[in-house]
Amino acid sequence: MRLLSAFPQRAGMARPPVPLALLILLACPRADGQEGAQARADAGVLTPRVEEQSLAPQLGDLAMIRARGSLRILVYGRAPSLLPRSGNPVLQDESMARAFARKLELEPVVVEVDAQDALISALNEGRGDLIAAQLTVTETRAEQVVFARAGQAVREMLVGPTDLKKPIEGLDDLKPGEVHVRASSSYAESLKAQAVPFVAADESQTTPDLLEAVARGRIPFTVADEHILEAVQGYRPGLQAILPVAEGRQLAWALRKDTPELQAAVNRFVLERALTHHARASYREDLPAIQERGVLRVLTRNNPISYFLHRGRPFGFDHRLAQMLADDLDLRLQMVIAPSRDDLIPWLLEGRADLVAATLTATPERRAKVRFSEPYLFTRELVVGQRGAKLPRNLEELADRTLHVRASSSYFETLQALQSQGANFEIAEVNEEMETEAIADAVAAGRFDLTVMDRHLLQVEAAFGTAVVEAFPLPVLLEVQEYEEGKELPIAFASRPADEALGRALDGFVERVYRGLNYNIAKKRYFEDQRRFAKAKKARTGKTGTLSPYDELIKKYARRYELDWRLMAAQAYVESGFDPKAKSWVGALGLFQVMPRTGRSLGFTRLERPDEGIHAGVKYMDRLIGRFDPEVPLEERVRLAMAAYNAGLGHVYDAQRLAAELGKDPNVWFGNVEEAMLLLAQPEYARRARHGYCRGGQPVAYVRHIQELYEAYAELTED
Repeated sequence: MRLLSAFPQRAGMARPPVPLALLILLACPRADGQEGAQARADAGVLTPRVEEQSLAPQLGDLAMIRARGSLRILVYGRAPSLLPRSGNPVLQDESMARAFARKLELEPVVVEVDAQDALISALNEGRGDLIAAQLTVTETRAEQVVFARAGQAVREMLVGPTDLKKPIEGLDDLKPGEVHVRASSSYAESLKAQAVPFVAADESQTTPDLLEAVARGRIPFTVADEHILEAVQGYRPGLQAILPVAEGRQLAWALRKDTPELQAAVNRFVLERALTHHARASYREDLPAIQERGVLRVLTRNNPISYFLHRGRPFGFDHRLAQMLADDLDLRLQMVIAPSRDDLIPWLLEGRADLVAATLTATPERRAKVRFSEPYLFTRELVVGQRGAKLPRNLEELADRTLHVRASSSYFETLQALQSQGANFEIAEVNEEMETEAIADAVAAGRFDLTVMDRHLLQVEAAFGTAVVEAFPLPVLLEVQEYEEGKELPIAFASRPADEALGRALDGFVERVYRGLNYNIAKKRYFEDQRRFAKAKKARTGKTGTLSPYDELIKKYARRYELDWRLMAAQAYVESGFDPKAKSWVGALGLFQVMPRTGRSLGFTRLERPDEGIHAGVKYMDRLIGRFDPEVPLEERVRLAMAAYNAGLGHVYDAQRLAAELGKDPNVWFGNVEEAMLLLAQPEYARRARHGYCRGGQPVAYVRHIQELYEAYAELTED
């Protein structure tokens, strides 16, 4: 199944309901035996798997789990038969739970139970810490366990063969003995609620097993979640969804009722994944499809040249150019951080981003893999050493010296070429995760002998006061005579060779902006304004993990309401720029700009005090999220609540109603409700709105700004 972007869709492009786990992670099949093990290994998900009976019961909340060092994830042990690599929702839930364990720095241990109806008893006996097995939230189950925040709702569908002999127009048309489901399943509860008789299937049978039985003609009908049916239909013909048995059934992880801290951590994780799952999707598409998606994904690195955060705002020379490019193409910008420079080109080719903007030198080796745009910067490679130390003045004096560089860097290519021509020096490969600035720091401290840096990067280090200086420039070995700058190295955007339209757009953009006013301002800011740059670099979030002076208070109240503190920090920045004394023209106060009347209704009267202002804002946001139907996807409830925070709940309800009238999805913000919100400023629509005129452009910009900041915060800081 193709993953869908969470972000702006064009008019009329409503997004079908897809469960959160399916949107988050691709997975391979769980098959019995060697094939299943190999499939899991292929997907990078092979983790310890134990039988439930082999574990001693152990109760306790998150502190006890941390002390143990492992998170025990309960799943149904027998593999769903014949489910292919294209999508196994159960395994995707399991994969998401492993990701949660790793985020907590715990070892994920998958605990298998023999029957699906034994999952809850195993949990409550202490043989696992959470159930991650596509469990539907039901009243019966909610009496036994506590469910985590549900990311998405699904439909339960009556399923039959495509060659159905008789039409089924309603559930009343079904005869006793025709529908087969497990008695412990949510499907059985749904059928009972509508007085539909069913045959209790063996509890060892999975939903895919029952679907296979329908396809083979062994049973007439069964019931399945819509997304599970779609996954099976991908490889098994002969099945059709006939009609819904239940709407809006929520899928969630289950936990013991005595684990509130673990539940809070799970809920924050689910919220983060819901709001950022688009960042893990892969698309290898050219410009027309990118424009249809509405988002330009730019791959970069977190360093003081390319991309970093300072006082809650994104900065960086490559980020600035990427933002100018996105604005030029009328697209929303999404920055994607590669774990190391060695990952930039592989991630691009895999489709994790649309282009690379990371001061990437266009070397012959790289040109063989990707398409480079016209250059937007030129540089020279310099041998650099510790200030005050004895430095070489030419290649001959490099004899017996060691240069420390990344193997993936253009410097490594140059040095190898020089060695092949007879130059005598040693090359020491450093960790691929080390940025050039970190290597320079090691040279300045005397831990490394020499390194190579681009001229503009040395300018930055000089601005910050790093004790490194130029020894001499390396000869230019690349074919660069095509550029008017002559003997300098070209730095450019990189895109996939097949994306010809995007490549032409990149060339045209560079030709228009290179050495123009905005380009020159950006270049001066990052390479020449020493005081500004040094201050920003020293405090950049990628190093400190700090967004504002109020991080600890924001974390405190975000955790109380099980929200992501980085989301709340992004909202506080957009509201007040982290100024607790801020006061709007309408009288809103404090870091979250809460109106005094609203503050009083929440129990707060001194909103200008950071503690009260933050508590009021987070509590109000939590209350607004709760005002939207829980069947609406979690990420959409959050975005609708953001809009309501800015414009008022009534105006958002009006926009939802108008979106439905216009044939758009009233439960999806980007490309749907946001477009209806803009129309509420027009008299013809405002007259028909229950709450009248609304300056819709404000909440539209507000939600986009918070989402963009949150993405940056989530990339560069931990929950």
